[in-house]
Parts: sequence; structure tokens; C-alpha cells
Amino acid sequence: MNRPYHRLTHIAAAVLTVAAAGAHGQVTISGAVDTSVEMVNTGDPNGKVTQLGTGTTTSGRIVFAGREKLDAGLDAFFRLDLGFRGDSGDMLPGANAFFGRTAIVGVEGRDWGQLALGRTGTPLTPMLNQTDFGNIGYYGNNGSISQNLIGRTSNGVFYTSPNFSGLTARAAYGFGEAVNAPRDQGTFKALGLYYAKGNLTLAGAFQTSRERTATGANLTVANQTEQGFGGKYDFGVVAVNAGWYKIHQVTPVASRDRAIPSDNTTSYWLGAVVPVGAAGKLGLQVGQTKGDLKAAGLPEPKGTTMAAYYNYALSKRSSLYVNYARVDNNAGSKLSLIPAAYFARIRPTLNGSDPSVLAIGIVHLF
Repeated sequence: MNRPYHRLTHIAAAVLTVAAAGAHGQVTISGAVDTSVEMVNTGDPNGKVTQLGTGTTTSGRIVFAGREKLDAGLDAFFRLDLGFRGDSGDMLPGANAFFGRTAIVGVEGRDWGQLALGRTGTPLTPMLNQTDFGNIGYYGNNGSISQNLIGRTSNGVFYTSPNFSGLTARAAYGFGEAVNAPRDQGTFKALGLYYAKGNLTLAGAFQTSRERTATGANLTVANQTEQGFGGKYDFGVVAVNAGWYKIHQVTPVASRDRAIPSDNTTSYWLGAVVPVGAAGKLGLQVGQTKGDLKAAGLPEPKGTTMAAYYNYALSKRSSLYVNYARVDNNAGSKLSLIPAAYFARIRPTLNGSDPSVLAIGIVHLF
């Protein structure tokens, strides 16, 4: 049996299972398709290419969600988020393949909050979402500027508190489930706080994971950390957003893509979204990413990201967009550009290369 057919049969079986469950509960199907024509330049020699891209403003996905009312004011629920590429129809690669974007089941109550088990976004994900000019969408978003390391975690327990006058909290614990030593590798802990009331949004989060500090026979592990905070305020004529982010990495360079090759990376961003008529909006954002690597003959890595987009709503569910972004890297940096679909990167291979992209596309939500 060839691999595409094998994958297709698994997906069809999953869809039929969910459809059958719909006969006994409340199951909804939703999602998004986002495809664009991209003029890409990695900044390297011969780095220019025109291609069909996907997931520029939001990741392509089909979402199956169900909910059932229980006693004591509780609901049981599940969510399965199937990620795919709109340009080819393939599943997303790596850990986000099949239902790797989200696969959770749990219980929820207005007075108790939500408890979920499985795989989903970490507490830093909503922090980035709430402080970005495009909700972690478009090239030049704050996920690209921050180079966020762990956006989702598996084997997790996730708790979201009730809303207390605009304030909510989210905590997560991931069982590393390493089979071999070091057994605590991959263990994950995180906490996020979010405030949204009126025109003001504030968000902050901290997360840590146990990761290898070397390769080969050295089994030492240490805490890898990420932290960030920021906010957004909507003045009506313009919505302004800003944020700060810091990563402390402990994994060897060879085992992780480090666009900013440093143990400690700090970034910040400032953006604005301006309504244009009844159906359009213009987004602008600038950010800077700095590392602490001291390599002989090179400056400490630094990349400056500049981005803009225009989105025109054709309806409540469909829109057209134009998105341009660019990174100016110094001689010690090769910072990449990442759209909403994190699997796709415009990644220079040489320090000092300045990647850029112009994307023109359409997105439909269903």
C-alpha cells in the first residue's frame, strides 16, 4: 500500500468515526483554507522563487468539535484539529501532522473552568496571539520575531480558569514520557495570565521544559525557558499592539534550527492595525530580535523585521489579502520569516542574508 493512500484511509476512518458520533451528541465541523501566490527571496544567492504558498494568515485545518451537557453544570467536550496544506492537500509535516495541531478531551464548567487532556497550544500561544498585529498571522508576525520554540505540547494536562472580571489564567503540564534516560527529558510546565476588558488586552506567560544540553553519551538535561508579555489597545481609529519575549535555550545548535544562534535571545515588537473603509484593514509591524552569541569577528546576532498587510473582507468568512515582510540581518544573524503555518519558513542559509516575501492570497473560513 502506498503512503498517500494509507494516510487517506486513516483520515477517512477518522471522519466517519466523528460523523457517527454526531448522531449521539453535538458535533460541529469547521476550519479554514488559506492559499496564496508568493514571491520569495531568501536573501541568499539564487534565493528568488515564485511559488504557491499556504497558511499565510491562518493555518489550513479541519476542526471536529463536540460537546455534551452533564450534571452539576458541567460539559464534556472534545476537539480534533486536522492540519493540512492548501497548496498541495498534504498533511502538515512533523509533530503537527494529522490531528497534531490539537487533540484534546475534557470537562468544562462556568464556575470551575476547563480541564483538558491531550495535545494543544501552550500558554505562550494565546499571549502571542493577543499581542500581534495579525493574531500570529501573516509573514512578519510576532511568532516569527520571537522565534517561539514550543507552541504546542503533547501528553499534556491543561487547565483554563473561569473569567474573573476580564482576567483568566491558563496552566499546562506535559509528561515528557521519555523511554530512555534521561527520563525527565521533555517534561513541560507553563503558566499564563490574560486580561481583556473593554478596549484593553494584556497578556503574559512563562514556560519551561527539560531538554538535553549535549549530544552523544552526555545525558545532562537543564531547564529551557520562554517568557513574554505584551498588550493591545483599540483606540477605534487604530489598534496598537506591543510585546516582549525572551528565550533561554540549552539544546545543542545541531539539534535545533537557531535563526539567531544564541543561548539567550530577546525580542520585541510594535504594531498597529488601521480600519480602511467598511471592509478593509491595514496592518503594520516592526520588531527586533537579538542574541548573545559572541563569535570571533562577528557582531552579536540581530535581525530587524518589518511587515505590512492589507486585508479586504469579501464576506464574513472570505477575504483577500496582500502581505509584504522583510528581515534585515546583521553579519551574525540569519533570522527567518514564518507565516501563520509554522512549518513553512523563508530561511536564509548565510549570515547577513535578508529574506523577504510578497504574498497575495485568499482565505475562506467554514
